[in-house]
Amino acid sequence: MDPTSIFTSAKFAYDMAKGINSLKTSVERDEAVAKVLEILLSVQHDALLMQKEHSLLLTEKDNLIKKISELEKWSETEGQYVLKELAPGVPVYAYNKSNKTTQPPHLLCTNCLSKKQKGFYVQSEIDFDGTHYKCLNCDKEIIDYSHKKSVSHYQPPSSGEWR
Repeated sequence: MDPTSIFTSAKFAYDMAKGINSLKTSVERDEAVAKVLEILLSVQHDALLMQKEHSLLLTEKDNLIKKISELEKWSETEGQYVLKELAPGVPVYAYNKSNKTTQPPHLLCTNCLSKKQKGFYVQSEIDFDGTHYKCLNCDKEIIDYSHKKSVSHYQPPSSGEWR
């Protein structure tokens, strides 16, 4: 099904068709015409298959161009973030403030970013452990221990202070 074989077959059919008039009997001419038609049908079939393959290749090319564009766009997006430790052992992607955009500071989930998704962390609660953040995309929860509240234990007054 390569172009050379299609052109060779078409040339052969053309050469046969040119010689049909020189055949002496109608049976010979009918057989030659039938052979030419058989070759031309084969050429047409191969040409249609080649056209279909060409169309599939063009579609694949367009899909690859689109995928490359998406990867380039994602790479640009990913470049806007820096991997930092929110607290020891708690990695996050922080928005790089040096970029000249109007986005407010925010944190992204490392799990989601590795899957080429933006999972934004939002503060879910603050307790004695620290500030809890939850990813809006995958529900991963992290705790910023650097803002841990100190717990002052209540000590009741000595018995002499009760009055």
